[in-house]
Amino acid sequence: MNLILRIGAALFFGGFLVYVLRLVSNGKMLLKYSLLWILMCMAALICDLCPQIIYSCSTAIGFVNPANFLFLGAIVLLLAISLSLSVAVSRHVLAIKNLTHRIALLEKELEKRSDHE
Repeated sequence: MNLILRIGAALFFGGFLVYVLRLVSNGKMLLKYSLLWILMCMAALICDLCPQIIYSCSTAIGFVNPANFLFLGAIVLLLAISLSLSVAVSRHVLAIKNLTHRIALLEKELEKRSDHE
């Protein structure tokens, strides 16, 4: 790979890693949701600094072209991130639904108490 391209990729993923870490430190993102993004950045930086890893792994698995191996890895990682965020959203939807039910019950209880007085 071209040296300029490798430097550009290292700067991009390094900057993205710093951005994710700043989001976590500023409290705009929880650490548990940022771990996969951090993992992705670290993996990309390692592959950028040691491209021989990509060639060795792709040959060992049976890929003819190492770029196909990278695309597969990126797709799998993005699917994992998407799945983890879907699980988090589902959990929050259930929590909001339960809170809405509890608020409705509390409002009904308050209404009954105000009617008795």
